[in-house]
Amino acid sequence: MMDSSARHVREADPTLLRLKLIGQMEAKTLTGGSVLPVGGKTRALLAILALADRKPVLRSRLAELLWSQRPEDMARASLRQEIHRLLDALSPLGVEVIDVQRHSLALKPALTSVDAERLLTASLRTIDSVALPSEPLLGELVGVDPALDEWIGQQRERLTTHLRQLYESAVRELTDPDQVEEIAERLLRFDSLNEVAWRARVQTALHRGDQARAAALAEQMICIFGSVEGHSFAPATQTLLNGIGAENSSSEHLKISSQPTLLPSGSDALFSVAMQRSDPMLTLPPHYASTHFSEAELRKISLVFLAPSCADESLVRHGQTFRDQLELMFVSMGTFDIISPPDTPPSDSINAAMAYQALGADYIISGNLRAGADGADSRLILRVLDVRRGGVIIWGTHYDFPSSAPEQAQNSIMAPAQAMQWSIFVAEARRIAGRPDNELSPLGMALRAFTLLLRHDFSLFDRIDSLLERAVDCEKDDGTIALIDAMYCYIRFQNEWGLEADSIFARGLRSVRAAILLMPDLHAVEVLLAAYLMYDPAKHGMAVSIVQDAIGSIVRNDSNHQDSPDALMAGVVMNLLRGETKSATRSVKILLENGCRSQFLELLRPVFMMILLLGEEYQDVISMGRLMSGLYPSYPSALVYYLVALLQVGGAAEEVHQVCRHLLRLVPDLTISRVVSRFAFAKPAQQARLAEVLGQTGMAAE
Repeated sequence: MMDSSARHVREADPTLLRLKLIGQMEAKTLTGGSVLPVGGKTRALLAILALADRKPVLRSRLAELLWSQRPEDMARASLRQEIHRLLDALSPLGVEVIDVQRHSLALKPALTSVDAERLLTASLRTIDSVALPSEPLLGELVGVDPALDEWIGQQRERLTTHLRQLYESAVRELTDPDQVEEIAERLLRFDSLNEVAWRARVQTALHRGDQARAAALAEQMICIFGSVEGHSFAPATQTLLNGIGAENSSSEHLKISSQPTLLPSGSDALFSVAMQRSDPMLTLPPHYASTHFSEAELRKISLVFLAPSCADESLVRHGQTFRDQLELMFVSMGTFDIISPPDTPPSDSINAAMAYQALGADYIISGNLRAGADGADSRLILRVLDVRRGGVIIWGTHYDFPSSAPEQAQNSIMAPAQAMQWSIFVAEARRIAGRPDNELSPLGMALRAFTLLLRHDFSLFDRIDSLLERAVDCEKDDGTIALIDAMYCYIRFQNEWGLEADSIFARGLRSVRAAILLMPDLHAVEVLLAAYLMYDPAKHGMAVSIVQDAIGSIVRNDSNHQDSPDALMAGVVMNLLRGETKSATRSVKILLENGCRSQFLELLRPVFMMILLLGEEYQDVISMGRLMSGLYPSYPSALVYYLVALLQVGGAAEEVHQVCRHLLRLVPDLTISRVVSRFAFAKPAQQARLAEVLGQTGMAAE
């Protein structure tokens, strides 16, 4: 009869073969019996397969690692013998756990577990279950072969690097001071010269108001690192120690003037205490969320707006006005925390990125004002800096205005503001690109979905759908999530002609209405609602009223609204509702020429193709269709507009045939009536002409 401990092992690890590679190597069955091969070469063969990330390993590679000093033919022959020995040793398992192919071998993942693999796949959510190894990886296999020794060294470094990065991420991202201190101490036992861990211990003491402990830890850190020849503190560490030194000027050990300082002394020392803040893109770890209910809501993306620097005193006031305008536009988005800058900020916002990070900022919005020479327009240079990456510029543009009367600028400040917002969203999504979906916060899932939408690939719709459903379920009071879901549903509706189309449309309508309630000052959401209502002729009057209200608000808030994306899109919807397709086309062309390269407008490019098609701008549609089909070949709606434009101008038969064939390959059951249904707001004559043209392709009518 199986004892209780064996039953526990079975429940905890149901795999047939359990491998232990750290310390004394073991290979055990489900019931605890050993199937470890006898020979060193055979054990090494098993270890190599176990650390291959469950990918096949070429026989040639195995031979190189195990018989590096033998001729290739002899090494291959020896490998065949070792494979037989390994299979014989594992035969008590009763099933084949190794996939043996002609050119490669692989360990089957569903039947085996590896202790080192569990460490290599550990994440922030499972860090509590990670025990740092006290013994070396594959210590008993050292000396089997020189090439294997080198490989073992690489695997040890791989494991060490992953664990170090895991613990450093935990120290940076956890919010509970007790948890941060515990993780930092565990990291120091693993890596005694880890500055991230030392900084976390000092910062935690400061966070608790224990200045004496912070000073003692700082002094201890300086002593320890001082014994390391040639060591120079990282800028973040220097900033922290400078702040501690300012608070404890009597301590000789904390005077580190011999090292270059990141920030000047005095007021900048106020920035030195980094704040413990959760990551807005990641969900809180279960151990923290379960015990800190009051802090379970993740923070938003934090921004600091700096007044543009300017050498011309006459422009300083205008720079402050531009800063205030931008700040209010970001507030209306609802996804950002706006942090007030200090009265005496660092003189160089790039080099002082760590200082602003200490305030809790994720990004700095800054700029420069340059006066125009000889009556020329003045120029505002705008840029977004990522403080977590040391002040790297992730986006930039310029905005021109008359020096004497900035209010008479020809362009709307809304265009760069919107491009800035969506660029930050994309930057945040890219930052957490390596994280699994289950570690993302609702906002993180929504922004990942948005970046997937930007790929213009309808094969990704199911994954996008899953991400957004989970995000909306977890956070129903976030306007940005609701807006992205509404945008996704609108885009998918344009590319979905099956039975799911109606339910997708209804879901999008619910989401856009929710977004309006959550972000009442965001006019783009109102325009999107009107775009939805265009598909119901009975609600065209309601759509007109919504657009009129949006245009009125935009004009009141932005005197230079003529090229404002919101105003232009509102005008497009109004023109389409009134049947004025030529006017709609002119507005679309202005939007396509937007120099700020907003990802939001890039997402709508296929929709713009549809409007240009209705305005009979066939050559523009063809040019865009060729570009879209080359960059994004899995986007059906763009192919539809491309195909219709080709037919309208009598395009080359071969090009028409290729586009039509590719479209029907993507959507085999596409019919003319389904295509026409997406032009519900077009005039009857336009719909009839569309059906007539598509009939030339042989596409089914119904």
